[in-house]
Amino acid sequence: MKQDKLQNIDTIPVPDCLHDPFAFEEILALQNTIFSSQKGVLDLSSLSFIEPYSMLGLLLLGRNYMRNIGSKITLRNIPLSIHQYLYRMDFLKQDIFSVPEDLSEQYFLKRSPMSKNLVEISAIPNKERESIKAISSAISVFRTRANHIMKHWLSDTIVDYFVTVISEICQNIYEHSLDSGYLAMQSYTYANQKIVRLAVCDSGIGIRGSFSQSNIQYESPAHLIKLALTTTISSKREFGYGLNQVNSIIEKLGGSIFIRSDNAAVSILYNAKRKSSAHSFLKNDLPPFPGTHISISLTS
Repeated sequence: MKQDKLQNIDTIPVPDCLHDPFAFEEILALQNTIFSSQKGVLDLSSLSFIEPYSMLGLLLLGRNYMRNIGSKITLRNIPLSIHQYLYRMDFLKQDIFSVPEDLSEQYFLKRSPMSKNLVEISAIPNKERESIKAISSAISVFRTRANHIMKHWLSDTIVDYFVTVISEICQNIYEHSLDSGYLAMQSYTYANQKIVRLAVCDSGIGIRGSFSQSNIQYESPAHLIKLALTTTISSKREFGYGLNQVNSIIEKLGGSIFIRSDNAAVSILYNAKRKSSAHSFLKNDLPPFPGTHISISLTS
């Protein structure tokens, strides 16, 4: 009866846009439709792949909906491989969405040593003591599984670098965002490329909000994000160690960093072979999305 009732509700189809941070913008363009309709039913049947940043973005979209509308978004027609992945990453344990189509236990992805190429979703509270405990737990899981997650890049230095990155970015949640967030990490293959991606996202006041009481001069919201990445500015510390230190590490590793905050985004891609070569892209006037959303990637 419940399933028949759902069938009569108009659903909002989600395009196949959860395979990278740039494609995720397509679902953010649907926010007004999702929130104004108040139907809260998303059809995921078109999805072929989902990666950590998009997964956390979807999670926060659902949390924002629940906070504003007072009910959960329903996810329908989830492809088996996507459903298995969401279950494996503890996405469904966050209790943000209604999922009427249960995943049978026979389809659960088992937690074998060969599947330790990820760090499941970790909730990062906005209170310092609880946050430090959650960050330490996530770092412990990462260190335990680093041989699998970082097997194509593995060295003691890289592992230590990523511990610093995780610590710095997650610390920003309780220091700056005034809200809670999530962390997830995974290595995977997509479009014939081996990728390791760390995602840390919150739905707080954003970078511009955290600098609202400072005297920093900037040309646009995206320019402020770039300043936070590439210069030693900080809204709290005398020297801006946080994002600037993270950016320096990603530059050394020849990786990429993508930051979206409110309605602006910055992407910086470093060349692994030519350390001095970097490409940066700034975007403003994007669909507003509360908080700060960060994707850090290494690509083989």
